[in-house]
Amino acid sequence: MELINLKQQNKALVDRVKKALPAIDRHTRFFDRKNSQTTIQMMTLTMLGGSSPLRMLRQVTAEVEKRKSALYEAQHTVAKTQEEIDVLEEKPNLTPTEKAEVIKLKYSVSMINNKANGSLKDIATLSDAYENIMKTNGMKDWTEEEFENEEKGHHVRRGFEMLYRNLVEYSRGKEATLEYLQQYGVHAQMAIAEVSGYINFVNSLIKEKRILDATHLENFLDEMKNKYVNNADKICSRLFGRDGIINKAYTESMDKRNKDEAARKSNGGI
Repeated sequence: MELINLKQQNKALVDRVKKALPAIDRHTRFFDRKNSQTTIQMMTLTMLGGSSPLRMLRQVTAEVEKRKSALYEAQHTVAKTQEEIDVLEEKPNLTPTEKAEVIKLKYSVSMINNKANGSLKDIATLSDAYENIMKTNGMKDWTEEEFENEEKGHHVRRGFEMLYRNLVEYSRGKEATLEYLQQYGVHAQMAIAEVSGYINFVNSLIKEKRILDATHLENFLDEMKNKYVNNADKICSRLFGRDGIINKAYTESMDKRNKDEAARKSNGGI
């Protein structure tokens, strides 16, 4: 159903557009989502979370939830739009405006379906990432308690990572970074000494024409996490009178409810 009279347009322009659009429309489907698979896995899942497996797994769940929400919203919008199309098409004699409205609504449905396809691609990519993270780290399952216990190490590691960037970029540790480390029990001067020593060591490797990749830094940060993770419990003991940050009773009850709910659903909702 065409309302625009193409015969009245510049023929060369019309021919050029007709020739180009099929290929462009076909390849537009490659970009029916905001991010590529590469960006999702290398940036979205590590943003703020660093390389903590449980942090990345949590990020996967959050990203999947967003895409699921988008799919439900798309489904609702398509249903409403299709109802509008049906009402218009049932009319015996459409006005030019109504005909144009039908074309516009059908195009809208087509675009929404493309975006929904993009959400499905994202969920599939995130599902692959979830399974790969679990496999790489030898995990069969994980609980809220395990996530909470991993948080101490994550924040200690993140503090050293921020300090490394401070020293490389500004040659000093920023106040926020040093406060962050101290909140998790790491002595600021000890941290500066550790990171400064690492930077000097890397500088010597660079002078020797060694080619390093980011895994060299990641390994150092892992060492710092393992070395200083228990400092978080020490500062917790000083502040709150106990060296355990996590109250297991809360996480255990949460996990039990989740398991009970899963069992109920597997039994037909009984």
